[in-house]
Formats: sequence, structure tokens, C-alpha cells
Amino acid sequence: MAARKLLVDIHTHVYLPRYASFLRSRDVAPRIFSRTTPTGKTEERLLILDNEPSGGRPIGPQYWDRDEKLKFMDRHGINVSIISSANPWLDFLPAPTAHKLAGELNEDLESYCSTSPSISETGTTIKRLYGFGLLPLVPNISTTALLEIVDQISRLPHLKGIIMGTKGIGNGLDDDALEPLWAAIARANLVVFLHPHYGVDSSAWGDKDNGHVLPLALGFPFETTTVSNNTTHSFRCIRQTPRFTYTPSPLWWNSASTLVAPGFLC
Repeated sequence: MAARKLLVDIHTHVYLPRYASFLRSRDVAPRIFSRTTPTGKTEERLLILDNEPSGGRPIGPQYWDRDEKLKFMDRHGINVSIISSANPWLDFLPAPTAHKLAGELNEDLESYCSTSPSISETGTTIKRLYGFGLLPLVPNISTTALLEIVDQISRLPHLKGIIMGTKGIGNGLDDDALEPLWAAIARANLVVFLHPHYGVDSSAWGDKDNGHVLPLALGFPFETTTVSNNTTHSFRCIRQTPRFTYTPSPLWWNSASTLVAPGFLC
């Protein structure tokens, strides 16, 4: 009997409880804060950027509760999800804090996935949840620290890759200083999910306030497309593996890119 095709969601995010608690401890963006609604109820809000309209966005258990994630999957017929931390990841932290938190969150994500329900297909049992780990990609981080986290992720059986933004350690992903990182990722055969966060300069959208429409619908694809092409043209990944490929996807609907080591998917 032919195996049933599985619906796998590779672009689905979570703020793990440790990360959410960390954001609650902060007084500046990114942070989670509480406020009283006009009806007298207390609600939590997520403020990613200081100039975010409407004082951030509502946030609740759907961001960190695994049962809520599984309910969402069941509702939409999703068999397996590959979970990743949502932006802004660790980009805003000093190097020592980012390094420590990355290791802790990767262990948390492994537990989140490894204890999730299983499904069986033609005699093979797999988990419903897998994950992309985090790297402490921040200025002044040491190469040793980055390689230590790559090694950690490669040894956690339910983490299948890495999610990262476009800044690298401050000079983009085609930064010469990242050569050892790309080499380690290629050796470990990890997928890298390249995800936008910064967009393009806000002056590109003019003086009128159009909310998030243009920055997300256009700015995010421009951001990841530019970084993907810079990295490709620099031959950064190609030098690390002869099996490098790059395949674009329709950016009009997909605002993020996926970089596969050894390979590149957008």
C-alpha cells in the first residue's frame, strides 16, 4: 500500500516559556507587558519594535502552549510541524547572554518536540513536532561560541536545523568571519531557515502611515532576497560544499527564505 502523503508545516513559530519570561522581564522592546483593556480585563501585549503601531499586538498561550499548537495543527490537517523561535530571536542581546540563552532554548525546544505525540506511517513512527534551533548571532560573539551551539544542535535528535535572521554578527551572512560557521553547518548537514525581521529602510515607504502592509508584504521579501543573493554571489556557501543549490520560490506569497546546507531554498 502506498504511503500516505503528510502535510508538513515548516514555517510555524513559537515563543518558548523561557523566552516569554525573559521578554516579560524587559522594560524596552522587544518585551511582553500587561495592560488593562477598556472592559477592565488584563491582557498581555508583545512589543517587538518601539515604534510599533497600536502598542504592540495581543499575545497569549497560542505563542507558547504546545497543546494550542497541536490543536491548530489538527484544525488545519497538519501532520507534522517544524517549530522555530519567532523573531527577533536573540539579536538584541549582549553576546554572553545570547550564548547562554541559545543553549537553554535549544534544550527546551528539544524537550518540547521529543515529548510531543507520535504518528505512525507504514510501520515508521515519527514525532508530530520537530524544530529549528537558535544561534547566538550577535556582535562580539566568538567563533568558538557559535560552533559550540552548532554542535549542540547537531546532537539534539529532534532539531533538524537552525533559524537565523539576516544580520549575521553585524555584517550580513556573507561576512568572512562566518566562514567557520558555514563550514560547521555544512558538515552537520543542517537546514538553515533564513527569516526576515529588519525589512528595508522605512523611508522607502514614504511619509504616510500605512501600518505593516508595505514593510511586511514588500520589505520582508526584499530583505531575504538581497541577503540570499549576496551570500550566493559571494560563494560563501559554495566554498563549503560542492552540492550547493539555490532554488527561488514565489516571493509574492512567501516572505521568508530557507537556506539549506548543503543547499539553498527560498
